[in-house]
This record gives sequence, structure tokens and C-alpha cells, in this order.
Amino acid sequence: MPKRKLVFLLYYCLLTLALAGCWDRVEIENRGFAVGSAIDLVEKKADGSYELMLTSQFVVPSGLGAPMQGRGGGQKAYLNISATGESLFQVNREMATLTSQVPFYQHLKVLIVSEDVVKEPNLFGSIMDLFIRDHEMRRGIRIVIAEGEARQILDIVPDNEKIPALYLDSLMENNYKNAGSLKPVHIGEVQELLLSERSYSIPEVHFADKFIQYKGAAVFYGVTNEMVDSLMGEEAKGLAFLTETSTDGSIKVNVNGEMVTVELKSVDRGIHVTPKDKTDIDAKIDIHVNGNVAERFGKASVRMDSYIKKVEKAVEDKIKKMTTQTKDKLQKELKVDVIGVGDKLYQKHYSFWNTVKDDWDKGENYYSQSKININVTAKVQMVGSSDKVKTTGDD
Repeated sequence: MPKRKLVFLLYYCLLTLALAGCWDRVEIENRGFAVGSAIDLVEKKADGSYELMLTSQFVVPSGLGAPMQGRGGGQKAYLNISATGESLFQVNREMATLTSQVPFYQHLKVLIVSEDVVKEPNLFGSIMDLFIRDHEMRRGIRIVIAEGEARQILDIVPDNEKIPALYLDSLMENNYKNAGSLKPVHIGEVQELLLSERSYSIPEVHFADKFIQYKGAAVFYGVTNEMVDSLMGEEAKGLAFLTETSTDGSIKVNVNGEMVTVELKSVDRGIHVTPKDKTDIDAKIDIHVNGNVAERFGKASVRMDSYIKKVEKAVEDKIKKMTTQTKDKLQKELKVDVIGVGDKLYQKHYSFWNTVKDDWDKGENYYSQSKININVTAKVQMVGSSDKVKTTGDD
């Protein structure tokens, strides 16, 4: 056979291999699209192993166009399936036997982990392995910690939503702009934290009647990836100011005995660290806030410079009080560095960091011995288009 014909024959044979490109395809109607998952602790066994429950929420396409429950009794747009076991990988395989569809996780939006799970030393890092390692899981999956059973979150459907996981995803997207909420944390960020052994915080969700409240922060000790406490209220707001580079929302203050609400437009944060000795480390946290007067009660003219300065001073004092309260709890009581002082030492004073890193927020705990001062400056940029006085109705 001529050499040229042999080359063409081999070429055509290779082309036939490309025709088998869809040998492993799964028809879209046979896929079960998971949009949310929850992990709960079932039992801690005597041998130190754990029985876990994985609950996944699958979309039911036929229910998306049906009337919402409570408004005609239509079909649900989601299906929750739970399975238990020691290995989440095996639990996921078992889950595939409980449904007629193949579980598909590339559209997973949120992962909810129960407080009972993350309070066990090293367990949180272990269960994250599946979500980090599996090629179907995306690094943009958002993680939250749930007070109580995590799987219950996947059953809470407000009147204007059909799929609980998508409701929670939207809630996290919108509410972190509130001054009391932390920015959502993604799987990719958690992987970096697990590798670095740095202490960190993850947002929490709580039950509130038929709704989910996205507020609070679970504080983790980086060495064991164990939740050591939960920050709520003013402490959580203080943490948001200490850790977020941009925080929207509002803050309410008292000026001359009357209420003023300032809408926050931007929050800038910087940390400056001056290490002198292992037990003599000075850290300064600068927080600069820009905002507008959104609402106020009182007779004083809001356009007077003296009044604006009082508003700015009140905002500074309020934020400093919140952040100092949070800083003192983290540094003196919990002794975990989720503020990022150690990160700044690593970035700016690497040689010194190498001398303290093994005893930063563990062992000798030089972090708890550091001097951390907080400086807050506030600037009111706009006061609105009217100087109306609410108490009198006069302009």
C-alpha cells in the first residue's frame, strides 16, 4: 500500500475516535440538580468517629411553574433527600439510590453546616475535604453556620420564594451590605484558611418564624478548625467593621438627645503593626467611614457645621465602642486572631513573624499580649435635599 494512502487511512481511523465523545453523557432530564446541602451531626461514637447526615436539596422543574404552596397547593419546586454515614462521599453515593436521578452538584449554591459539627475539633476541616476535592464542586459555593439543625434551613420557604437554598443565597448576597452582617465566605476562601491554620470567622444563620436571619459570626480557632464562640449583636457589627474593607448599611446615633441615622457609603480599614519585641507589639487599626444623613429627629439645623461635627463625633464614638468591645473579647477572652494582625506581621515584618508564628494565637499566645489600638474617623458627605424638622414639620 502506498505510503500516502496509509497516512490517510490512519487519519480516518483517528477521526472515528472523536465520534465517541459523548460516551459518558447523562441526559439533562436524568440529572438531579442540587442547589443546597446541609450537614448535621447524628452521633459521636465511642471510637472517636462521627455519624453525619448529609441533606441535599434538588430542584423539581415541574414545580417552578406551579402555584406556590399556600396559594393553591401547587407542587413543591424542590426535594430534600437525607442520608447518614461516616463518609460524606459514601453518603452521597447512597443518596443516588434514593432518587431516580443522578445527583449533580455543579450548580450548588450554599453549604449549611450545623454548630454541632463545627464545635468538634478537626471535624470541620475533614468534611470540607469532599467539597474542595470533588471536581463537580465549584469554589464559589457559599458556606454558613446554622444554629441548631442545618437541614431545617432547607425547609424554610418564605411566601415570595419557591426554593429555600436560592432564598438563602439571595439573602446572603443582599444582607452582607448591612453593617451588622459579614461578607459571605466561599469554599475557595475556606481552603486557603485551612491550609494556613489562621483563625477566622464564618457568617451564621438563625431561625426567625418562617424566615432566616443572616446575622452573627462563628469564630474559629485555626489550629483545630473548631468553633470557639458565636458573636451576635454589637459584637458581630464590631467584627464587620474590623474585618471588612467595605461595609454598607446604616448606623444609628444620638445627638443632643435626639436620634440620627447615618447611611454608610464606604468603610476603609487599615492595620499598621510595629513589633519591638515578642511581648511588645503595637498594632493600630484605622477605620475611616463616609456616610450621609439619612434620617434625623430634632430642631437643630442639619446644615450647620457644628451639628455635622457632632454627628461625625457620635458615629466615631459608636463605632469605636463596638469595635473595642469585639477586639477585647477576641484578644483577651477567646485569644484568637480573626482581625488579621498576624497577617500584617507576615506581610510587612516577615523575619519577625517567623520568631512568633508558632506561638501567635496558641502556646505563649503573643497575640493576646499585643497592644491593639483602634482609631475611627467619620465624615458626613451629604445631608439630603431638605432641612425639614420632623418634630415641628417646619423647614
